[in-house]
Amino acid sequence: MNGPTATLDETKPGARARRFVRAAEMVILFWLIPIGFTLWRRRPDAVTDLLDRVTGLSVPLLRHPNGLLLPTLAAFTIVCLVWLLLDRRFARRELWNWRGARAQLRPISMIALPMLEVLVLLSWQLSPGSWLHDTLDASDATRWMVWPGSRLFSLPRERPELWLKIMLFYPVVSVWPQEVLYRAFFFHRYACVLRRPWARVLGSALAFGFMHVLFLNAVAPLLTFTGGVLFAWTYERSRSTLACSIEHAIYGCWVFTVGLGAYFYGGTIYVDR
Repeated sequence: MNGPTATLDETKPGARARRFVRAAEMVILFWLIPIGFTLWRRRPDAVTDLLDRVTGLSVPLLRHPNGLLLPTLAAFTIVCLVWLLLDRRFARRELWNWRGARAQLRPISMIALPMLEVLVLLSWQLSPGSWLHDTLDASDATRWMVWPGSRLFSLPRERPELWLKIMLFYPVVSVWPQEVLYRAFFFHRYACVLRRPWARVLGSALAFGFMHVLFLNAVAPLLTFTGGVLFAWTYERSRSTLACSIEHAIYGCWVFTVGLGAYFYGGTIYVDR
């Protein structure tokens, strides 16, 4: 197993202070910014009006935060990617590393087979008319009017063109940038803070799951925390962004396929819920 790719020399003056600064940076980037984005999504008009009063700037685009999710992810990814490429201590091969990815294909597949079945069951139970859905949302008056499992495979059945676009573009536009941020960048940048493998895996998974609170439901962060543990552990073993991107794409595409994509709808695409 490979160790962390970046550390701060404890013998150098100020190492503890620099580690504290790095930890504070991690909290700001991966915890406070998602909180801010979530509040912005919940109250876009209030946030825009506050900015107008404080700065005198009126930016109508800020009243529509949903459409800025992918551009924000892209901008953040570019900044972090440039930083990684400029850092001589970072092994650039970790951004791809086909050899490491190939070694992980078998364990990824063995774990994925039962997990994908669990996602089918979860999609079934989160559909109106199913036991879990009706237990969690007893106020839904329509729950007796639909067959249990009505959302199962709803996207490919009802909107096959959109489903195909997601299958083709989601791994490139969304998955790889997220893996650059939450695996390659996170593991390298904060190795001096999270110095044990389990700490890096847990920290990455928690940050990854917490980012999904902006979708304003409990399912998204819970699922992505679970997935984040798998993806982070794969990266810790392989040091291959490609490996965890393949794993992420498998689960992500399946989530949209089986009918759970509505919980990850942020306004960048349209999915009936």
